[in-house]
Formats: sequence, C-alpha cells, structure tokens
Amino acid sequence: MHVLDIIIQSQRISDDGRSIVGQVQFAIASEGQGARRLSVDCHTALSARIRPDALLVGDAIRQLRRMPEIRSGAERLSFAKGLKPLQRAQAA
Repeated sequence: MHVLDIIIQSQRISDDGRSIVGQVQFAIASEGQGARRLSVDCHTALSARIRPDALLVGDAIRQLRRMPEIRSGAERLSFAKGLKPLQRAQAA
C-alpha cells in the first residue's frame, strides 16, 4: 500500500477538551489496483507537545498498520517521495 497523499477532514476538539477527533483520508495505490481513497476515523488524546493534525495522522497510520494485509506482511506500507507524515509530529 503506497500512500500518495494525506488529507485531514473535519478536525475538531472533543466536547470535554481532552482529545482530537477527525477523519484522515489517504490517496493510495495498492498492488493490482489503481489509485483509490481510504478514509480513517480518528479519536486520540491531545498533547501539549504535538500538533493536533500530527496526532490525527499518527493515529490513522497506526490504524493502517493494523489492517490485515499490512499486519500479515502481504503488503508493505510506504509513502510517496517527499511525504513524511510522521515528521510532522514535532511541535511547530
């Protein structure tokens, strides 16, 4: 599964103010299939040190890694050149 682009949609702070909620959409290419979009619903705790958008992307990637085809090793998770989503995890 090759990630071509990442888009964050409907990002918001939870009602109790302790977590970030949103949807992360991946443009992906998989072996034997053309480009397609995959949406992941995310809900993760807020952090004073990490930007909310980075928290959502990190949670979405965690969920991708738990997909059967990735977890079993049938497919590898890779990212397009120049797309470094986990480097966004540092505070700005």
